[in-house]
Amino acid sequence: MQYLYVFAGGAIGALLRYLFSFLNSGQGFPIGTFTANLAGAFLMGLISALAIQYFKDHPLVKKGITTGLLGALTTFSTFQFELVKMLAHQQIPLLIIYALSSYVLGIILCYIGTKLGGALSND
Repeated sequence: MQYLYVFAGGAIGALLRYLFSFLNSGQGFPIGTFTANLAGAFLMGLISALAIQYFKDHPLVKKGITTGLLGALTTFSTFQFELVKMLAHQQIPLLIIYALSSYVLGIILCYIGTKLGGALSND
């Protein structure tokens, strides 16, 4: 049964990821991937913290959301490929800005999501 939840969540996440890809424009800053990954980082923190209280009786729903939906929404492979393309086009400043902002903001947003989720589950 867990496979069905992951499959359904993954289908929704993949569709959302595809829609975010329309925000990317050529060789500039890949805003679609950036947005999808940062939203996924925030939501992973939020949902993981909320899972302690709200999903304890429904672990399959949590797995469908985190592993399925967020796993398909976020994309490490596309992120890495975009960095390699920037390197190939000698866009070193853009590569550094994209890499550092993705990593640093991803950690910050996941942390904020975790704190917010913890506060919401204590209400």
